[in-house]
Amino acid sequence: MKTKLIGFGMLAALVIVAGFGINQIKTSPKVTLSAETIQYARSGVRIGDKSFSVELALTPEQQSLGLGERDNLAKNSGMLFVFKPVSQETFWMKDMRFDLDIVWITDGKIVDISRHVPAPKEGAKTEDLPTYSPKTEVDHVLEINSGEADGMKIGDRVEIINSSQV
Repeated sequence: MKTKLIGFGMLAALVIVAGFGINQIKTSPKVTLSAETIQYARSGVRIGDKSFSVELALTPEQQSLGLGERDNLAKNSGMLFVFKPVSQETFWMKDMRFDLDIVWITDGKIVDISRHVPAPKEGAKTEDLPTYSPKTEVDHVLEINSGEADGMKIGDRVEIINSSQV
């Protein structure tokens, strides 16, 4: 009987705690992700004779926003998305205001390149946006200005510099 009472007490406590957590979720203010509210670690990427200063998209929030809501990207800069473990990723250009090259990377080598990916036309519906995926699983994706991947090819070695987070 004592064991049943202890078990019931623990169950009641769990229900109360769970109810409190759900209430917190319902009443918490909505957080809006934007380029101004998300902080990114920085690193460098070298492919052949080209070097890029990159922001690291490590968290799901950083990866969801990506380079969206920005007006431009400085020359020789970009964003490096890190996926652990390797996975088949799909990207889109939601909230993008400029064209990109998307370099798909696995084990330090380029496995695919999506070149000159256009920003959506003004007023395009989210559900109508095309998606972009590599031919294989990746552990990194590099987004850079359209045209900066010119001269790169599948199999090129990719060196990530100055970062222990990737």
